[in-house]
Amino acid sequence: MQDFINFYNTLDVDWPILGFMMLMSMGAAIFHTVIIGQLWNINIKPGWLFFALNPALIGLSALYERKLGALVFGIVFLSVFVFAILGIVISAIRDGAESAKEQNNYRQKMGKPPLPWWKKLLISISGLAFFGFILSLGAPVFIIIVFIILPFLSSIFFPSNSKRFYKLQRTLPTANIRSVAMGLAEISGNTKTIKPMISRIGSKNCIGYLYTIERVSTDDEGKNSYSMEFSETICNPFFVEDKTGKIKVLSDEIEFIDFEIDEQYQSSMKRYTQYLLKENMEVLLIGKAGLEDNNQVVFKKEEIKNVFGIAPVESVNNHNELRPILQSAGYFIYFWVMLIALILLTPIHLKNKTLEFGKINWGKPFQNSKPVNSIDDFYDNIYEQKQETETEEGQAEGVEATAEPHENAVIDTTSLINNN
Repeated sequence: MQDFINFYNTLDVDWPILGFMMLMSMGAAIFHTVIIGQLWNINIKPGWLFFALNPALIGLSALYERKLGALVFGIVFLSVFVFAILGIVISAIRDGAESAKEQNNYRQKMGKPPLPWWKKLLISISGLAFFGFILSLGAPVFIIIVFIILPFLSSIFFPSNSKRFYKLQRTLPTANIRSVAMGLAEISGNTKTIKPMISRIGSKNCIGYLYTIERVSTDDEGKNSYSMEFSETICNPFFVEDKTGKIKVLSDEIEFIDFEIDEQYQSSMKRYTQYLLKENMEVLLIGKAGLEDNNQVVFKKEEIKNVFGIAPVESVNNHNELRPILQSAGYFIYFWVMLIALILLTPIHLKNKTLEFGKINWGKPFQNSKPVNSIDDFYDNIYEQKQETETEEGQAEGVEATAEPHENAVIDTTSLINNN
């Protein structure tokens, strides 16, 4: 910590650099807004709060002392990772609870007993132990694993229904219904009712509906957060028709994706939402084309890929338009995560009022990182390489200093021989 204090005392920052820092802090505001909104599930009002707050904090601090403004700039960017780490924990706990409820609902629907409490407890303890183990490896390793490796692996091995649907949608061609090939396929057309049903809310005629109940929680500031308590998809068989023909859709285990809300209301700290599949909706489906016993071609769930989804064509088009922007934002986030991780892995120390960067030693974070029990431990894990680097440099300087007198001694001896 004393090294940091010495560095701070010798720090000198010009106003143009501070202006650039204020501008860069607005980039951090994007991450603050997304992380708190998505991971923390907090509705930020106004939406531009961090875009004004971050540069204002830096500017006001700089008016008191310019180097204090630079320090606040560093804290602003560090807070992105702190908020993200805490948000991941909160989101994981919330998603785990929702997943457990959905699993229990599914098991009850299939006539199976709910998962025993001790298995739920064991899964929770295992998750917390794994998270603590990663954190004990040190900040750089934690950042790389949590922000890069785990999201990458989870997207491959545990994709959500929506991600699985849109991943296949990007690769599958939309087949004409009349000539659709047997097996995994994508079709598009307008829905046609075979037998209507009545919706849960409003008693509306429809082909099918998705009905959800969410528990409402209110914090001290009056902001609401929602957690899934119940979800039900009921849908009758229907036809999908395009210009070439129509096909019967067997709707067992069909999943509604990105449907617009039809009805929603809140009562007794619960929120009730309804999504409807209606007559003559233009939709896109991904599933399996197969044959019934009477050799009629039908569309149903694809068991191997575990996909059977239906989405409005308008929602699919909107997703495809936004995907390049979201993908670019993801690459931008990964770039900054990798950059911060490399900075934390690089030995940095102050010498003659100049920052010097050492060589990256990839083994050190895995071998020498200590458990983080306090802020001082966190600081030591980041800067512990400094003392080792200085020791190595001191030994190298000692060798050079020893070599120089030896060389001079040879020269002096030669001079004496010549004089004689």
